[in-house]
Amino acid sequence: MSTVISTDRDSILGRLGIAMGAIVVLAMISILVSTIFTEMSAGQARAINLAGSLRMLSYRLSGELVQGDVAAARRSIDTLQSRLNDPALRAGVQVELAHPLRATYMDVSTAWREEVEPLARQAMSDRWAHAAFLVRANDFVAQVDDLVELLELELESKISWLRWVQGVSLLLIVVVVLATMYIMHTQVVVPLSDLLHCASAVRRGNFKVAVAHDGADELGQLGQAFNTMVNDLSRMYAELEARVAEKTEELARSNQSLELLYSVSCTLSGHEIDDEALNQVLREVRGVVEAPAGAICATEPPQRTCFLLAADTPTGARPHICNLTDCERCIGDGQLRVQSIAGVEGEANIVSVPLVDGGRSYGVMPLELPKGRTLTPWQSQLLATVGNHIGAALALARRHQERHRLALLEERTIIARELHDSLAQSLSYQKIQVTRLESLLDKQAPREQIEPVVKELKTGLSNAYRQLRELLTTFRLRMDGRGLASALEETVREFEDRGGIEISLHNHLIGVELAANEEIHVLQLIREALSNVVHHARARRAVVSLEHAGDNQIRVRIDDDGIGIPEVETAAAVHHYGIVIMRDRAATLQGRLRVGRREAGGTRVELEFTPETPFQSERSVAV
Repeated sequence: MSTVISTDRDSILGRLGIAMGAIVVLAMISILVSTIFTEMSAGQARAINLAGSLRMLSYRLSGELVQGDVAAARRSIDTLQSRLNDPALRAGVQVELAHPLRATYMDVSTAWREEVEPLARQAMSDRWAHAAFLVRANDFVAQVDDLVELLELELESKISWLRWVQGVSLLLIVVVVLATMYIMHTQVVVPLSDLLHCASAVRRGNFKVAVAHDGADELGQLGQAFNTMVNDLSRMYAELEARVAEKTEELARSNQSLELLYSVSCTLSGHEIDDEALNQVLREVRGVVEAPAGAICATEPPQRTCFLLAADTPTGARPHICNLTDCERCIGDGQLRVQSIAGVEGEANIVSVPLVDGGRSYGVMPLELPKGRTLTPWQSQLLATVGNHIGAALALARRHQERHRLALLEERTIIARELHDSLAQSLSYQKIQVTRLESLLDKQAPREQIEPVVKELKTGLSNAYRQLRELLTTFRLRMDGRGLASALEETVREFEDRGGIEISLHNHLIGVELAANEEIHVLQLIREALSNVVHHARARRAVVSLEHAGDNQIRVRIDDDGIGIPEVETAAAVHHYGIVIMRDRAATLQGRLRVGRREAGGTRVELEFTPETPFQSERSVAV
């Protein structure tokens, strides 16, 4: 846009300044002329008064001479002389030399000096000269009348000139004002109205308007700038509309992508990874990319062979795009790619979407593209993300299977260990007693020797049956959603009811999360210790406490006020108190188990271990 620099002649402000200056100059001239004429008129009026007083003095002098009042006549002569020579009168007749007023004044002055005054002075002493004075006085008064008339005419002439000057000034001022109003209307009001109309149209979204006034003055430059701005706005608005349309399309694609990803996530997370879930995901993906056919295949490393997981076909059979003997071409290098593959129905453009998670490939999702169609960047990115979701779901399913197998093996190991450490030892002990009984029977030993063995067998069988029931109870024990605290309370109530003793629970681990196997081992160790208290300690009261032991450790303590553990742990003592089982659990938790007598009496079983997930201390939680 070119910038136009307006001169004073082209500037509206310059024109208005000139007009206002002209109005001010004309007003000042009118005022100045009026002032001058007023001053001149004020002097002229005094001159008229003085000239008129000459007639009155002439008449009064004539009367005084008639009456013979010499003193009064002298005063009148002096007064008439002073007024005739008064500066105001002389100033009133100071006109050009040829003017009749000046000549008349000179005639009056000459007549007074040469004729009237001498006759008046002669008449004061000579009564016969009085008649001559009266005749000359009448002529003198006539001359004075002419002087007064001329003075009045001069004053009227000046007033006429003043009126003419003021009229011309007023006319010029009116002309300048009208011209200024015309300039204001044509060069200010009309352009501003046009500019306001165009601005209102632009505000309503009409960018086709243009300001008509584009001259070199300020409003013309403003109009040019406005037209340039409207053109720029029109271009920017068109570009903005195009960008909005583009962004709207991008948002629609993003919304479609998010809906697909959300639906895929919900389907894969809310269901087991089965044929129905995978087929639903495949249908949704095909709908987004408008794929005529597709499949989801899993791979089994290291052979890199595929087996069909899902196929969106009416019968669920392998689609025509997967009717291949070489799966390696579909799997490729594990990257999303488009290639032409010969299928049952001829050549087809296939996009191979890798199903990966954590850099590991779990399968591939081949999709047939419509003829003549290619993938857009957003579709490629969306398919890669969906492939990651499906890969993560397949990886999670495999990890679940692995964890299930490991949990099953661990559960079988625990059952075997429990049977070995409890029931197997009891049965082994019974086997020894049976061997003793057989030996006594073969020797036909007396009844007194056989009865203790039979009694021990009965006791051993009762203990074995009790241990079997406890094992069954243990194996049925489950940690529900209420957590370790609820399971501990149920265990305490169970052993209180079973043994008829008072058991107190002090759990200071509220809010501490332990791993599932840690909770099971802690609960089983407490049950084993309470079982020993109920069956062997002869206690009346027991206390179970769980607390933090510092350095991210947990301490589990079971105290009773019974007879206490023997100082020497014999084989029987070990068998009855189940210390071996508890030590085994402590070793599993990588902890330390201490069992011993209490100073106040009874037995203390204490376990300290560090959980897998560090926990916060009570003080840090409080903060």
